[in-house]
Amino acid sequence: MAKAEIKRFIKDIQSRFPDTVPLMEKHESWALTFRMEEFANSTTFAFNENRLAEAERHLSYMSQKLDSATSIEFEYIDKYYVEHLFWNATPAGIKAGWPLVPNNLKKLYIDFHGKEPKSRS
Repeated sequence: MAKAEIKRFIKDIQSRFPDTVPLMEKHESWALTFRMEEFANSTTFAFNENRLAEAERHLSYMSQKLDSATSIEFEYIDKYYVEHLFWNATPAGIKAGWPLVPNNLKKLYIDFHGKEPKSRS
């Protein structure tokens, strides 16, 4: 049941954000964790490329979803989206993106990483 629930969640993401489909489809259909990480990558790429309205739509969707998430959805948002955000971020992407992250997602990020994202350079 959890697998079907996550498949529906990912399908919903793909229908709302069709640009993520090619990224997600680089992975096997059963590789649901990797597909969710690709949504995080897509958000990070939007930060890096100053497509902030797009990034805000991603973040708003995930923030709202978190507020009503089932336990498995919460796990996927926390572990495979939030923890993965900013992984390949540029310094400019971090500077532009971090202020856009809703507080409920920021809390998850800091709970895992112990601090705000910093440039890896």
